Amino acid sequence: MEIHPVTPAPASAAERARTTLAVDFDNFLTLLTTQLQHQDPLDPLDSNDFVAQLVSFTGVEQAVRSNANLEALINLFKLSQSASAIGYLGTTIEAKGDTTVLADGKAIYLYRLPETAASTGIMITNDQGEVAFTGDGGTSAGEHVFDWDGRNTDGVAQPEGVYKISLSARDANGNIVPVTTMISGRVTGIETLESKLVLVVNGITVPFENVVSVIAGAAQQPPSQ
Repeated sequence: MEIHPVTPAPASAAERARTTLAVDFDNFLTLLTTQLQHQDPLDPLDSNDFVAQLVSFTGVEQAVRSNANLEALINLFKLSQSASAIGYLGTTIEAKGDTTVLADGKAIYLYRLPETAASTGIMITNDQGEVAFTGDGGTSAGEHVFDWDGRNTDGVAQPEGVYKISLSARDANGNIVPVTTMISGRVTGIETLESKLVLVVNGITVPFENVVSVIAGAAQQPPSQ
């Protein structure tokens, strides 16, 4: 049986700071002892300076300990988040976002209008930023679903892949109406991306905090447009 060596986990920032502080404090004590041994009896060193330096070291030590405690709290929070995220596996969620995957000639986007708009324009672009579709969307206040069939404005089927939706809504006076875009899909995985917990939905990573609603163990049942 082949045995592979275990690679130790890298030291945290707080652990590295404690090690550095210990070395610096030892050096300080060595210098202090040397100064005391070689000081001029007629002009002794000011004890207030020693006290001030010791106080400074004590302050740094307390800061390092605080950082260590903060790291521990952050790690506990991450573990708690990970445990909560496991419950999302296999569920269908709605989350803030504007990007999803076109698969089997279908890509579903959701958007919400805070008030009735006079017009709502929809534009979908591929991962190269090229326009794949433009059209009109629903204008009533509330949540809407745009079920794109994967065809461009001329009716030509587009290749499967990642597509982004952009919306532009205006009221009767031509003023911009803010639009909140969302995606919906089944959670198939959990990952850590740049120290942040993300859910994998339709092959797209979604920040954990972007989840708006959860439909546990159910297929998506979007409201009619």
